[in-house]
Amino acid sequence: MKNNTIVTAGDINFLWGIFLLLASIRKSGMDEPILVGTQRFDDRCYRILKQFENVEFISLDHVGRSLTCYKAELMLKANTEYVTWIDSDGLFTGNCSELLTPPDETQIHIRKRGIPEMHLTYSSQFDLHELLSQWKKDVEQISGNTESKIPAIDEFSTCCACTISLARKQENFLRLWHDMMMTILPNIDIGVVDKTLLCYHMLDESCLNACLLFAPNAPKITESYQLDKDRSRLFLHNSGSIKPWKRWMPSTLKNFDATVSIVEWAISEKLELPSAIPFSLKRSHKILCTLGARPYELWHKIKRRLKL
Repeated sequence: MKNNTIVTAGDINFLWGIFLLLASIRKSGMDEPILVGTQRFDDRCYRILKQFENVEFISLDHVGRSLTCYKAELMLKANTEYVTWIDSDGLFTGNCSELLTPPDETQIHIRKRGIPEMHLTYSSQFDLHELLSQWKKDVEQISGNTESKIPAIDEFSTCCACTISLARKQENFLRLWHDMMMTILPNIDIGVVDKTLLCYHMLDESCLNACLLFAPNAPKITESYQLDKDRSRLFLHNSGSIKPWKRWMPSTLKNFDATVSIVEWAISEKLELPSAIPFSLKRSHKILCTLGARPYELWHKIKRRLKL
């Protein structure tokens, strides 16, 4: 097993998410050092997360952008041979330590999108040739590299930035990714997706993929992604704007049992919880959460359309 640090981040609204992630790591027997970027944390927040041992913190109270734009900066703070970013709205179902890192220092372990997912992420509103041309231009301007070629559109795919693992020696790549975000993205907190930014609507992820395609000496993407193969050792990502510690959505309900089992483990270990257990994280409420997921999703869509 490689010498590796797990890095994540979140503000006080994500305290339950970070707690569940860290609890899943330790419940599974994973003993990596953990580095957490924090925002608007108080002493109690730090105390709750310190229960998991070997956890360090970096305050991001001074930043103005979405915390998702500081992934690379936080990863550069790791002092281990490898560094792994994990989004704080996900969790592990088993010991994934041996699955996190790439085979060697020249590669990056990250999930590549398949064709159906690419069509959803980059719908017909996107001119992919224009997008790739802009990515190439921006990477060239920031890195000084002018030798890369634009891939064929029918071969083009992107990677998902919820889990990223690479050698710490790839610091030039991490610095370029960070410089891209600080240079290209708006200097305000616009969340994690902004479709008005046609070439960078996925923010950190768009900049990362631009770097993977066009940066000089970019790490090679691993041939396969390991965290979705073994049902006993999965990374479960609760994507979307509504999180399980608030409500369950149809897309995340499949993670209900795994998530609640982590809460139950934390209780059995007599750990201090971030708050009283939310309604959505009690096993006895599974049927009600299931019945309410689809109607709430519909209401949420209507609310967003009407901007209520």
